Amino acid sequence: MVDNYMWTCPKCKRQFKKTKQPYTCKTVTVEEHFKNKEKAKEIFDYLVDRINKNIGKCKVVSIPCSVHLCSNYDFLAAFPKKDGLEIRFLLQRKLDSPRLKIWVKVSSTVFKNVFYINSDKEIDIEFIGWIRESYHLKSD
Repeated sequence: MVDNYMWTCPKCKRQFKKTKQPYTCKTVTVEEHFKNKEKAKEIFDYLVDRINKNIGKCKVVSIPCSVHLCSNYDFLAAFPKKDGLEIRFLLQRKLDSPRLKIWVKVSSTVFKNVFYINSDKEIDIEFIGWIRESYHLKSD
């Protein structure tokens, strides 16, 4: 994991690449996100383990709306659900897969790709390949 942040909030100690970036100092623990969502937590832990072993080290950052995975930027957002996870990540393309639930064009060259994961078996070689691509999207 590269620590090349420009600015650290003096109040909450979160780190950012840009000054004056909108954010909140409010914190929510990872445990709060996964309260009564044991299946989602198992899938999340499996995903983090696969990323750390197969792609590179990542840091878990819990913010009020979701749990983010960070390398040299926030490359993945996880939204715990009762029976799984909603996972969002950026790529320089819209994925063409029946597994893709939603995509959003974020800029002229970047797409947010959204998946609903209900089993750790869905975190397969193909899925890890997409995450790897997102992990390295903004490599310095």
